[in-house]
Amino acid sequence: MEKKIRLRYAPSPTGFLHIGNTRTALFNYLLAKHYQGAFILRIEDTDVERNVEGAIASQLDNLRWLGIEPDETIDKPGQYGPYTQLERLQTYAQYANKLLATKKAYYCFCTAAELEASREKQLAQGYASPRYDRRCYRLSETEVNEKLKNNVPKSIRFFVPDQESYDFNDLVRGPVHFESKDLGDWVIMKSNGIPTYNFAVVIDDILMEISHVVRGEEHISNTPKQLMIYRAFEKEPPIFAHLTLIVNEQHKKLSKRDGHLMQFISQYREIGYLPNAIFNFIALLGWSPLGEEEIFTKEELIKIFDETRLSKSPSMFDVKKLTWMNNLYIKKMSDEEYLAFTKPFLASAYDLTNKADDWLTMLLLIYKKELQYGQEIVALTKPFFVPVTELSSETIGMLSNLNNYQELITEFRSQINQLTNWNEISIKEIISMLGKTLNVKGKDLFMPIRIFASHQEHGPELAKVIYLLGKEQVIKNIDNLLNSNEK
Repeated sequence: MEKKIRLRYAPSPTGFLHIGNTRTALFNYLLAKHYQGAFILRIEDTDVERNVEGAIASQLDNLRWLGIEPDETIDKPGQYGPYTQLERLQTYAQYANKLLATKKAYYCFCTAAELEASREKQLAQGYASPRYDRRCYRLSETEVNEKLKNNVPKSIRFFVPDQESYDFNDLVRGPVHFESKDLGDWVIMKSNGIPTYNFAVVIDDILMEISHVVRGEEHISNTPKQLMIYRAFEKEPPIFAHLTLIVNEQHKKLSKRDGHLMQFISQYREIGYLPNAIFNFIALLGWSPLGEEEIFTKEELIKIFDETRLSKSPSMFDVKKLTWMNNLYIKKMSDEEYLAFTKPFLASAYDLTNKADDWLTMLLLIYKKELQYGQEIVALTKPFFVPVTELSSETIGMLSNLNNYQELITEFRSQINQLTNWNEISIKEIISMLGKTLNVKGKDLFMPIRIFASHQEHGPELAKVIYLLGKEQVIKNIDNLLNSNEK
């Protein structure tokens, strides 16, 4: 590509970083970096009443946590600022005045009541899509000047040319065609001096020299209005790519009101999903690499990401797949990285002040291969902080199916109680010796010991579990279960 590559992500401060916005930001970032271009983050903050305090700071923080670093934004300005729309109001007014001067736009003095009355009349006449009737376009210059002189509230409407077509070649959908006859004259500047989205976004993209616009498919209907503004100013429009929907596991469009799925990146971050796992997973929502490989580093994705592999079909946000991928990334961590990652979750749930570092290290590492996300470590390790006092129905059922374990458990308790050097190796030796002495092996050996020692039928390596529980707790567990069986 010879043209300077500049892509942008332009969130509004009306909410926090959710899955859909993350995909949009990520695809813009990857495409920009693939072509050694710039990724810009600017803020569309003109919907003041809906703006949420802290939303933009949160979006920037979570994007950077994911590894999506803007080249230019509000706290990292370049030569194309300002990077918020409220700071550009004078610029929008200047461009609107240029359209007024060339008769490509006109003042509209209609009240909301007048506009609604016109709409109702058109609907009654059978028009499926009512549009503005151009009554203010037909005002004389004298009438316009009189209303301006008297400060009559006004907006500015774009004059949609008759019998024009608007075509673009979408990177996802191919050729897209619109006719001007299907669109009415639309407002570019509201009566409060705030530009409408379809006007402001084009002015911003022109001045920031945006080369590609990658966004969700809901913006397709906005594109003809935006192409009108490019044509009015005789500017070349960017290359458009309208990404397909992201759907949930029921194949319905993701909705922030869907309570079955966490919608915001901060939620995944808080419970211990890794940024590189989320980056990798979301990169595959609407784009596919060549071959079967799905696990890529950020650098690899930048190298292989291109516009020719964008999907034409909806993408499913499969939480199970994300969790599987997160587990792979956890397993790839060094032990030091893993311990630093998991300890804060443990410390937030349990008192670790009297726990030795070696004990904590062993406890955390025995779950490294199976841990799916950071917060899960709290539930996995709970038996080592809160003793299991009641057996589950499954464990009781398992115990009832075991035969002739009384001698094994009695001898195991005796050997454990006499053990002076409490360590994993010594515990393994006791279990091995009992198996040989009593001629039991496999499930008949390990299952009774596990259930009596830990009150659970499943868990990590048995000798490690016994060591971590400690002699006192293991004997207490055995005695409690033996006593309950005797009753």
